[in-house]
Formats: sequence, structure tokens, C-alpha cells
Amino acid sequence: MNDSARTSIRTYRDSFQGIGCRTGCMIHLALMGLLAVAALAWAIKIRAWELSVTFEMPAEKKVEEPPPETGKK
Repeated sequence: MNDSARTSIRTYRDSFQGIGCRTGCMIHLALMGLLAVAALAWAIKIRAWELSVTFEMPAEKKVEEPPPETGKK
């Protein structure tokens, strides 16, 4: 294999200037901050602190017993 077929890691790394972790992290942090503000606005709008959650368990079905036998044949 000759050298022209290989890609230098430095060449590869330098080709992505401006797309590094710092820029990516800031974009993600900004989006998470925007999501937090939206969640806070939603909670205030629907007054989430006044909501209550109720869980209802399904009622157990009663097994009907067969009528007692009278002993007559």
C-alpha cells in the first residue's frame, strides 16, 4: 500500500475546523436550555403544581359459585 492511499490523522483532524467538541457542546447546551425554558413555560401555563394523579386498580371479578345441591335425585 502506498502513502497516497493512506489518510493522515492530522489531515483528517484539520479538515473539520470549527466543528469540534466545543461548538457541538454549545449547540447542545443551548438546545437543552431552550427545552428547559419551554418546559417551565408549559408548567406555568397548565399550573402543573395543581395537578393530581389518580391510579385506579381494576375491580376484581367475583367468581360466581354454583348453586348448592339439595341432595335430591
